[in-house]
Amino acid sequence: MARWSLRTRLVAVTALALLPVAAVSGWRAFDDARQAEARRAEAAAVVSGLAESRYRELMEGSRRLLIAACADDAVQRTLEPDPAPADVQRCDSYLSQVIQKFSSDYSAALVLDERGVARCGSVPGARGMNFSDREVFRLVKETRAPAVGANVASRLMQQTVIPIGVPALRGGQFVGMCTMGLSLRSLAEQLGSPQSAGSAGVALVDRAGGLLGGDTRATSALPVASRVAAMIGSRQASFVEHGQSGAAYHFHVRPLGGETLYVVSAIPADRGFMALLLDWGEFLLILLAMLVVMTAIWLGADRWCVRPLRYIQDFAGRVARGESVTLAPVEPWTPEMASVAARVGEMAAAIASREQELKAGLEQRDHMLREIHHRVKNNLQMISSLLNLQAGEIRSPRIRRFFGDAQNRVLTLSILHRHLYERSSWSLVDFQQFISDLVRQISVARPGIERPTPRYQIRAPIMAVGPDIAIPVGLIVTEAVGRALNHDFSGVAVPEIRIEAVEKEGGEAELVIEDNGEEEARPAAGPRPRGSFGLTLMSGLAMQLGGEASISPREGGGTRVVVNFPLPRDEAGEA
Repeated sequence: MARWSLRTRLVAVTALALLPVAAVSGWRAFDDARQAEARRAEAAAVVSGLAESRYRELMEGSRRLLIAACADDAVQRTLEPDPAPADVQRCDSYLSQVIQKFSSDYSAALVLDERGVARCGSVPGARGMNFSDREVFRLVKETRAPAVGANVASRLMQQTVIPIGVPALRGGQFVGMCTMGLSLRSLAEQLGSPQSAGSAGVALVDRAGGLLGGDTRATSALPVASRVAAMIGSRQASFVEHGQSGAAYHFHVRPLGGETLYVVSAIPADRGFMALLLDWGEFLLILLAMLVVMTAIWLGADRWCVRPLRYIQDFAGRVARGESVTLAPVEPWTPEMASVAARVGEMAAAIASREQELKAGLEQRDHMLREIHHRVKNNLQMISSLLNLQAGEIRSPRIRRFFGDAQNRVLTLSILHRHLYERSSWSLVDFQQFISDLVRQISVARPGIERPTPRYQIRAPIMAVGPDIAIPVGLIVTEAVGRALNHDFSGVAVPEIRIEAVEKEGGEAELVIEDNGEEEARPAAGPRPRGSFGLTLMSGLAMQLGGEASISPREGGGTRVVVNFPLPRDEAGEA
């Protein structure tokens, strides 16, 4: 988050502030949807419960109707051991009238004796048929109480019926049974129609899941029979399943009066767009409001904060590069940003004024330093000229050489000051050029010496050092080269003097000066040998640099001078 921009942070903070509101709204929407789902499941259970109540009412009404019909005098006379034909006819006529009044609900009515043989009935041709194999006859005979049998195909009508029977008792003895068949289609229609409302429906199925009838909404929604049978077998009262139409439904299963008939209610589980919108509408509105607020903050921050700050940043960068610019925004800014811009403009003007003063001061300082170095160089050249004039009056060659060495040292300082005032940087010294000028001046200052002129190999970088290092290095080179020029190169095929300065790791520098000439033989006794002062001077100068000098014979002839010294820490970092 440390690298996020201002507007990103504002949008993130706003989103965090609104997150609890969105979370509460989302939880409410989820809870509403969950409650709606529970209500749909409960509605399916209620619809199936209403269908079950309707079934019980139908069964109770059928039982009462059958009891009333069985109590009729014509029916009772038919149950005599040897009924008169006229009584049987009256019984047939009576049962026919009863069935005609409820022809849509019942298929047929019969009176059976104690052996299950039909004595009379509402359907012609039923007299004399044996129904003792029917389950309802066995139940009524064994219990001597009204009973409902399993749905069977009617022998008298081409339809499936639910047989209902009531016993006929005399003196507590079973003498027969009155029965009628409740139409299964009528039952399914009566169970489904009153409870169906809206998208809810009721279907009637058997234990194997086979559809027996019901409301079209439920019959088209039922899944395959094997799935319904599995739910019935597992005694799972409610479940959600995709119907044969492909949509998901809440189903609720209830048994009806036994283990043969079941009522299944169905309510769609897939809710429409409007229902989902009612559940999640508030949450969506809050999300939309959050999005609008964050977009407004993003655009507002970009318009009133980010753009002005970018303009000020660009203005400050151009001022830092030294361009002459004016703070003039194209679009109007807020008072706060205008105040910041005004202060930045004042700061830029103050910086520009101070830079002008600093430039003038630096130019004056550079001019003074160049003038000082120039005058020092002139003074050193004058001293060198005086030494040269004085050396002209000296007759001793040995003393003249001493004057020449002193003159070379003064020339070394003069050449360094010339390099300093000719260069634009006071801290960078081109050692390659500096040492080349020194060598050239030393060679020119030794006239009259009839010896082979050695070839110089100079390799040195441009180092970020000041006069405190350049002067000792120059004097060391002067002394070492002066000593090398006094060597005898007559026996050398290629006379050579090599000067190399390199920067080493750890902020150190190494200066190597070596030649391939032969050093003059020293007398065993006598005055102090020539050059001992130079050796002492080089060692002292190396110590002044904070390093050390090593002077040793070179393999193959000549002398090797190695000076190791540390570069100043800040200067070494710049080098």
